[in-house]
Amino acid sequence: MIEIIVALGETDCELINDGGLAQPVNAISSLAFSAIGVALLVWAAAAAGWERRFRYVTAGLFIVTGFGSFLYHGPQWVGSLFAHDITFLAVLAVVAGTHLTLALGRSERTAWTAIGTLIAIYAVTLLVWPTATNVLTASAVVLLIAGDIPLHRYGGLDARWYTAALVLIVLAVVFLGLGRSGAPLCDPESVFQPHGLWHILSAAALGAYLLGTAPVRIRLEANQ
Repeated sequence: MIEIIVALGETDCELINDGGLAQPVNAISSLAFSAIGVALLVWAAAAAGWERRFRYVTAGLFIVTGFGSFLYHGPQWVGSLFAHDITFLAVLAVVAGTHLTLALGRSERTAWTAIGTLIAIYAVTLLVWPTATNVLTASAVVLLIAGDIPLHRYGGLDARWYTAALVLIVLAVVFLGLGRSGAPLCDPESVFQPHGLWHILSAAALGAYLLGTAPVRIRLEANQ
């Protein structure tokens, strides 16, 4: 089977320029992840133990995810595609792996070992098969959902933040789909880029999800 590698950002609607930023709106909006990451760093200081370490790691990954996406849509240097994909997958892996490990009553060491292994598998797969992004993202989302299910069984979610996360991710996915190249909302030369809204809304959704699930993580850690 022959794989067709398209230009970076070609499917994300915005016109690709020859300047320093290939897709300015998509590039700048990517930094929403980094902004949320900085806020999460401040939030991390209020926690202790495993939860605190989890918050610092996810905050750091949010920051690098923003820069990875910025590189992909902006200067588009060599390695930008890999940086764009692996950083976002790493965020999902850390959240899903932590929730699954806590739900199964395993140790923090087991969690980080499993998470590190999963990220390594993602990285090797992307290096060998650069177009595997959608497949890997789907697998990470499945793991995220699998880790979310037991959290409801244990109860104690912060309903406000959790509900906000659900609303935001639905909106994010809508704009992601409708803003693809050739889709109804796509206007390559407009300053309104739905893919840029995907960046902002998905970053906010993941941040809200971390806040909404924090009480359950803390309680599960305390029960170990």
